[in-house]
Amino acid sequence: MAELTAPREDAPVPKLSEREVVAYLKAHADFLSRHPDLLETIELRHKAGSAVSLIEKQVDMLRAKNQRLEDRMQRLVEAARDNERRTQSVQRLARTLIRAPSLAAVAAGLAKCLREDFGIEEVFVGVMAGQFKRHDIEGIHPLDPDGRLVRTFENFFRTRLIECGPLPEDRARLLFPKAASPVQSAAIVPLEKEKSLGMLALGSADPQRFQPRQGKLFLELTADLVAAAIRARL
Repeated sequence: MAELTAPREDAPVPKLSEREVVAYLKAHADFLSRHPDLLETIELRHKAGSAVSLIEKQVDMLRAKNQRLEDRMQRLVEAARDNERRTQSVQRLARTLIRAPSLAAVAAGLAKCLREDFGIEEVFVGVMAGQFKRHDIEGIHPLDPDGRLVRTFENFFRTRLIECGPLPEDRARLLFPKAASPVQSAAIVPLEKEKSLGMLALGSADPQRFQPRQGKLFLELTADLVAAAIRARL
């Protein structure tokens, strides 16, 4: 499109469509820089009826954009801090399980770390009875293939997929009979998925603590650590 020039007094004023004006301004981004007086004479109407100059509008837009960028940066910083804290907590959990002298210490250390570092109130560890038959270790339970618990969670043991979300009251009582507060949501994770060592269940009184579409990385990592600690002491 040709450069805009002032028409001769005797020449007809060309009529431009809005599309042509927009196209011209896009093609000549320095137009307003070469005509700074327009920045203060062009008015933009608000819905309320008040008017501001174009430069004031640009300043407002830049401020809003800057605020969005600051908010996004703040969210990224907070996420980084959360990830750092979570990494440190997972490392503490790993050290606790590795150093545990017995299965009882594994169960106690696991419950303590999850409660203090992750705010998870209830923990259930079940090991298939074919590999673990003891009933004297608090926190670790043998799972009878024909027992009520395995039959209740038949779909979980069949698919060996992580399940997260609200937990019905009957299932909550089955997994966490001694819970101080009713468990509203839980994450149920397989131990040694390919070998089916058992299950790890984490429960919370907060109905929003575990959600069906939440990330599974932390749960998988925790289950791997627990399975390795148990396997080494069977």
